[in-house]
Amino acid sequence: MNLLDQLELYMIRVTRNQASQEDYWLFVYNSMKSGLLMTKNLETHLQYKLKELGVTLEETKSES
Repeated sequence: MNLLDQLELYMIRVTRNQASQEDYWLFVYNSMKSGLLMTKNLETHLQYKLKELGVTLEETKSES
C-alpha cells in the first residue's frame, strides 16, 4: 500500500464516509496534474483507478 492509498483510508475514516473514493482520487488527479507533479506512470495509474471507479475525465474538465 502506498502513501496515497493510506491517505485515502485516513480521509474516509476521518470524514466518516462523507467523502467518496471517487472524490478523493479525482482531487489527487486534478491537484497533481495542475501542480505539474504527476509522472506518466502515476497519471496512467490514476486514470485507471478513476475509470474503475466510474469517473470519466472528460466530465471533470468543466468542473475544474
